[in-house]
Amino acid sequence: MPSPYAADTPLKTLIFVAKLMDCIVEDEREGETASHRLKQAGIMSYIYMMHLNGEKITVSKLKDRLKAPRQVIVELFKSLEERGLLTHSTETHDGGRGRVFVYALADKALSL
Repeated sequence: MPSPYAADTPLKTLIFVAKLMDCIVEDEREGETASHRLKQAGIMSYIYMMHLNGEKITVSKLKDRLKAPRQVIVELFKSLEERGLLTHSTETHDGGRGRVFVYALADKALSL
């Protein structure tokens, strides 16, 4: 399968992550620690890589890949949605039963 990366993708990714770090770390929210903002920036860079690969972004996928508790991922996603960096929609679960939230980078994130 051909890679979706262009020759300048690594540079664009570095620029995106740097802008993203500034956007999150500089925007202090009430009751939010520096550690929580750094976690948000870290997970957003991982989400961006999934976006570049055309993968569906779900809590379960990130939970499994990062070996993190589900509640931690849910809290980070909620914070990122409040910042306007992520949006979500619902889709039928792959098994055909139930619904699953599928996340995507919001326009604000894509315009960084």
